[in-house]
Amino acid sequence: MPQYELMYLLGSTVADDQVQTISDSVKKFVEDFGGSNIVETSLGKKKLAYPIGKTRNGHYVVVDFSMDSDKINALDAKVRTQDSTIIRYILVNMDEHLERLEKDKKVQAAMPKRVIPNPEPEAQEKKPAVTLDLSQEDIDKKIEAALAEDITK
Repeated sequence: MPQYELMYLLGSTVADDQVQTISDSVKKFVEDFGGSNIVETSLGKKKLAYPIGKTRNGHYVVVDFSMDSDKINALDAKVRTQDSTIIRYILVNMDEHLERLEKDKKVQAAMPKRVIPNPEPEAQEKKPAVTLDLSQEDIDKKIEAALAEDITK
């Protein structure tokens, strides 16, 4: 039987003491549709990334289970028609997800890596340093000559 994961989000209108009863009812839905190896994990109350129907906080619950694939649509419909306590949910076939993940890893490994060229100091043209063997007096004379020169000609 395929392995599935159901993650659902309960709105902030649900009191903290009601979370367990709703989780038990969802777990009972899974059992009623033939689910086995049911493992439920409550991730607690967390702030949402964006408001959903004026709700800013929600209780996250994850249920892992095995079920025949022909009954999964009925479970999906049952969770969808649940009263407004479940504001978001996702039901994932973990076997297909893991196969897709392995396939993506192989494709990414086969892709050529993009190399960003790093300018090497040797590749750039180096200008030779100009060294003059002039004394301080010679330099002063050249400066005075340059200042006295008439450039308006």
